[in-house]
Amino acid sequence: MKYIGVTPEGEFPLPPPVSAKLVMGEDAPADGFTGVFPLVESGRRICAIRIYGQNGTLRFDGITDEQKESCGAGRTLTLAARSRAALLLDNEAIPQTYCMPSLETIFTRHIKPYGFSGFRGERRSFSGELTVTKGMSEWQAAEGFCTRFLGRKPRILEGIFDASGEILTGEMVFDNSGGIPYSAAFLEYRYCDRISEILIKPGKSGAYGTAVKDEEALSLGIRRKRCLAEGNTNADAKIRAARHKSFRAVVDCPGEICAHLLQSARVRDPVLGNLDGLYIAEIEYRLDSSGERSRYILRR
Repeated sequence: MKYIGVTPEGEFPLPPPVSAKLVMGEDAPADGFTGVFPLVESGRRICAIRIYGQNGTLRFDGITDEQKESCGAGRTLTLAARSRAALLLDNEAIPQTYCMPSLETIFTRHIKPYGFSGFRGERRSFSGELTVTKGMSEWQAAEGFCTRFLGRKPRILEGIFDASGEILTGEMVFDNSGGIPYSAAFLEYRYCDRISEILIKPGKSGAYGTAVKDEEALSLGIRRKRCLAEGNTNADAKIRAARHKSFRAVVDCPGEICAHLLQSARVRDPVLGNLDGLYIAEIEYRLDSSGERSRYILRR
C-alpha cells in the first residue's frame, strides 16, 4: 500500500507504516483508518490521507480526526481518519420540509456542498413530503429520502453518492485451488440475532397481535418476539434483516485488499463446501509485525 499525507501546503508520501488498520462496512457510511508511522518530521499538520493499492487503486480517501506525535522508545506518528462520508455525518442538516422531493434536490442541498462530484439513481420527483428535523445529520436527511422513496440504502462510491442499488460487476472467488487464496475460512450462525415473531398494535385501543412469524426460526427452537409501535408496518423487513444478519462467512487472506465492498463473492472449500450467492459486506485490512492480511465478511 502507498500512503499519501495531505497538509494545507500540499501532499507528501508517508513512510511505510509500523502498523495499520482499515475497516469498511456496509452498515457504516464512513470507512475508518488508524495507522502508526515513523515520525520523520515533526509539526506537519496532516489534515487528510489517501491510501493506494499496489496497482494504483484508491483504497481510502479520508479526513484526519486525530494526529499524535510521540517520542520515547521510538519516534512515531499516529493518524486516525475516516473517509469523506464522515463530513455528511458530522454536519447538521438545516431543518426543512420538501414537497415532491427528488434525488437531485436532496443531493444538491445535502451532499454536493461537501465536495462530492455527482449522484446515481432515479431523477424523477416523488409525491409526498420529506421532513428534515432539528438534529438530523446531512447523511440522515439523504438516507431518509433514499430509504423511503427509493427503497434502498445509499452509499459513497469513488466520490459519488450512489443510490442506484446497482451491484458491482465481477465476482470474487475464494478458492485455494485456483481462485483467491485464503489462510482460513469459517461460517457463523448467530441464532441470537434471529427473531421468531413480531407483534403489532392496530390502534390505540387494540391489543397486540401476531403480524409475522419466522417459521424457520421457530423450527430451530428460537423463541424471540418483538413488539412494534402503533403504525409501524415494517414487520416483514425486520424479520428479513434479522435473518440476514444471523449468517456470515469469514475469509482471511494474506496480502492487501483485492476486492470491493458489496461485490459478489463465493467460497470454494473442501470442508465448508461451495458457498454461492454471497457478497462482501465488510472488509478489514491489517498490517503489523506479523505481516499484512485482509479479512472479508460475506453475507447472503
